Amino acid sequence: MINIGLIGFGKYGKKYFKNIIDNKELRIIKILRKKKDKSKIFTNNKKKFFNIKNIDLYIIASPVNTHSYYLDIIMKRNKHVIVEKPLVKSYEEFLRFKKNLKKFKKIILINHTDLNSKAYLRLKKKIKKIGKIISVKLIYGKKDPYFLKSIKNSNDLPFFEWLPHPLSVITDLFKNMKFDLTIKEKKLKKNKYIFQNLEVIFFNKKFDLKVKFSNDYKHKKRNLDIIGSKGSLYYKGYNNNKVRLVTKYKSRNLIVKDDNPINNLLKKFINKYYKKSKIDDRKIINQTTGQLFYISNKIE
Repeated sequence: MINIGLIGFGKYGKKYFKNIIDNKELRIIKILRKKKDKSKIFTNNKKKFFNIKNIDLYIIASPVNTHSYYLDIIMKRNKHVIVEKPLVKSYEEFLRFKKNLKKFKKIILINHTDLNSKAYLRLKKKIKKIGKIISVKLIYGKKDPYFLKSIKNSNDLPFFEWLPHPLSVITDLFKNMKFDLTIKEKKLKKNKYIFQNLEVIFFNKKFDLKVKFSNDYKHKKRNLDIIGSKGSLYYKGYNNNKVRLVTKYKSRNLIVKDDNPINNLLKKFINKYYKKSKIDDRKIINQTTGQLFYISNKIE
C-alpha cells in the first residue's frame, strides 16, 4: 500500500482524490488545504502535514505559485512526488528546482495530460507506419473568460497554462531532436478580456514543426497532426474517437475506451514504485519548463 499526502483540494485535487480512493494500491493519509474542515482527513496546518512520517508520495495539486515552496520541502525530505503542470511560476524557481533535482533520488512525475492519455499513447505506437515525417502541427487552446478575469500580469496569460501540453508532446515524440525556435505573437483586446494568439515555430533539418495557441477559439482545441511520407496521424485530445491513422491503403480511427489520464498517471507511478517500469519524467520536466520560460521571456 502506497500512502499519499495530497496538497490542494480544488478542481484537480478532487480528481486525484476520486482516483486514489478507487485504487486498491493507494491510500490517502492526509489532505492539506487552506480551508478549515472538521473531517480528520483534512488539515490546514503545513507543519503537522509534513511531519507525518508514513507518507510515501506527495501529490501537488495546489495553485502554481505554491509549487516551488512545496517542491523545496518534499525534495529536501527525499520523498516521491507528482506535480501538476506548469511546474513552477518563475525562472528563478526553475533554476533552484534543477539544482535540487541533481541530488533528488526519488520518483518525480508531472501531469502532462496528453502523455498520460491512452489515445495519445496509441497514436505514438503507430508513428513508424507513416514513414519519414514531413511536418508536425499542434493547435491548442480554448476561450476561457473566467480565467481571463483573474489576470494580473503577463505570466498569468493562458499560454503559460496551455503551452506545457504541446511542448511536452514535442519533447516526448522527438527525444533526440535539437530545435531553434522563433515566436510570433499577437494580442487582441475584446471588451474587457485579453485574447492572445501565439505561434511557436521550431526549425530543424528534418521537418517543419509549428505550435499554435489562442484563447479565442470558439471550440476547445487539442489537436496534433503528423504528416509522413507514407501516411498521416491525427489526434484530437478532447475526443478519443478522433485518433486517426491515414495511409495510402486505409483510413481508420484508433478508438480508445475508458481513457482517464490521472488514473493512468497514478498507475505509471505505481509501476515505477514497484520497479516494473523505468519511466522517468525528468528530461520532459526540464526541457518543457525551460522552453516555457524561454517563450515567456520572448513575449514579455
